[in-house]
Amino acid sequence: MAVLINSYRFCNQKYPIRTNLIQTGIMFGLGDLIAQSAVERRKPEDIDWLRTVRYASIGCALGPSLTMWYRTLDRLGTEITVPIVTKKILVDQLVASPIITASIMTMSRVFSGDEWPQIQKKLEDNYVKVLSTSYTIWPAVQALNFTIIPQHYRVLTVQIVSLAWNTYLSFMSVGGGKSQEP
Repeated sequence: MAVLINSYRFCNQKYPIRTNLIQTGIMFGLGDLIAQSAVERRKPEDIDWLRTVRYASIGCALGPSLTMWYRTLDRLGTEITVPIVTKKILVDQLVASPIITASIMTMSRVFSGDEWPQIQKKLEDNYVKVLSTSYTIWPAVQALNFTIIPQHYRVLTVQIVSLAWNTYLSFMSVGGGKSQEP
């Protein structure tokens, strides 16, 4: 286990973008598998593996962006003070969160082959609910992230919490909410 942790530490510091691409892809894929098996109660033989791969691909696309986003937020300051941490949380929640949420929900439907009217309907039905839910979770997570987590472990921290969040997002973007597939 120590070898695995040390290997991760090395890769995360030497190749942060690649490392975050892989770990975010894995966590998104796991979130979808949990959504299918635990939330949607699918049997193992009924798991939509292509959907899981598509969702993992969204994570792979998002991982490098998160790495750069946290570096950008550090331009607001690296000191752990109430004003700086508050600014980072506000910018993260008011800028990144709405964009990331809409992107994930849209990409999951695009990768599923939906046309724009179907995607728009899914967003109209679920986007505000998903974003509102995110505001009950992520500000507290980010407060901890910006105060006690070193910069190079922030994406990992978010992805650990995101395992449950990705499960919820997968369910809401693909299987849950008001507009069910016929």
